[in-house]
Amino acid sequence: MRLPACVFVTRAEVLRGAAAAARTALRGLEELRRANSALPWLASTGGPAAANSKGLTRGVVKLGWSWEAKYVWFWRGEAQLARYLADAMGLPGCTAEGCIVQEWVDFDFELRLFFLPARGWTPASAPLRPTHHEYTAWRNVEGEDAPGKFLKPTEAEALRWFEGDEAALASAHAQAVAASQPLIAELLTKHPEAVPMLPTLTPTLTLSLTLTLTLTLTLTLTLTLTLTQTLTLALTLT
Repeated sequence: MRLPACVFVTRAEVLRGAAAAARTALRGLEELRRANSALPWLASTGGPAAANSKGLTRGVVKLGWSWEAKYVWFWRGEAQLARYLADAMGLPGCTAEGCIVQEWVDFDFELRLFFLPARGWTPASAPLRPTHHEYTAWRNVEGEDAPGKFLKPTEAEALRWFEGDEAALASAHAQAVAASQPLIAELLTKHPEAVPMLPTLTPTLTLSLTLTLTLTLTLTLTLTLTLTQTLTLALTLT
């Protein structure tokens, strides 16, 4: 899987010192980028963001259970990363064990896939197919430290962003479904408990998958599993 560099920073690290936690996080991201530097897709593109093609300067901090871009901060440089780590762990009522620090990913819009596994489903039984999908995007303002206006493009608008290439958009959907399978399997090892779902309160697993798409068919996949808590992973495909 082609993953953008991403590390987990614990609450304890941040409380001991946000500046030191930021330095450790940046070292971890750089090590991951170096470890993958020989991969053809990374060597040819410089990574999932033009801003970081010559060195890590930009990324995001987010809580694992963040949704619709809530509790997501854009950082530029070590000092800003340290400030947002402290802000995240200092939120009133926040009991998260830590937060996710990820390198920046350029994208035009997202493809969100929603999964409703049947009772007793396991990754070994059969591939899980999405029951619904949505396209979403963000109108961000340069220099802002958080996502801007939330947009929901239609299927026709998404196709226009793909320059009318129906085969390419269909391929993006197929790649997203395929890429989701190992991520779902991994998440279920961490949070296997079912959660009650309204209106029947029948224990059901609810999974949502977000894939960001660009016209160059660089795909960034974010998988969110809603069980006892939410965990987010990101995956880049070319």
